[in-house]
Amino acid sequence: PAWSPDGTKIAFASDRARALNHGDIFVVNSDGSGLVQLTNDENDDREPAWSPDGRFIAYSTEPVLDPYARITVAALWTLEIATGKPTKIYAGDAVQPAWSPDGTRIAFWANTGGQRDIWTIAATGGPTLAVTSDAPTDWSPEWSPDGRWLHFESDRGGSMNVWRVPIDQRSGRVQGDPQP
Repeated sequence: PAWSPDGTKIAFASDRARALNHGDIFVVNSDGSGLVQLTNDENDDREPAWSPDGRFIAYSTEPVLDPYARITVAALWTLEIATGKPTKIYAGDAVQPAWSPDGTRIAFWANTGGQRDIWTIAATGGPTLAVTSDAPTDWSPEWSPDGRWLHFESDRGGSMNVWRVPIDQRSGRVQGDPQP
């Protein structure tokens, strides 16, 4: 589940309206009332993340439980809450989206030929920028509240731990090496 920025709603993925293992994105008020189904398509919509202004939800089309056991390519979508309009912003592999605090970029991780790295993309789509591009497994990105760091889980130190990399949230350009 993901809390809306103002704390009044919760977005979540559920297969309640579909066959098992095929999810859709729902939003409910924080008191449990007002359940609304936002997606209803052929995708397995998962991993919702609110934009900082609360106008959009980014989501992927594959649930992630284990970074070593991913089996499909998952597209990255955004959905405008007011209109219900979904937009595919990246057709390549992208899971666990995380919005930058200023709302200009979305971080995600991808499995590219068995290599699991962190990437960013403009919130409106376009070219992706690699944040990591090396042998360790990197996943589960999360921006710092000030947008100066992108944190992620990685086994680059020998076991899974939290790492961070300095980054410009507007451009997505990395500004230094990963740090434990």
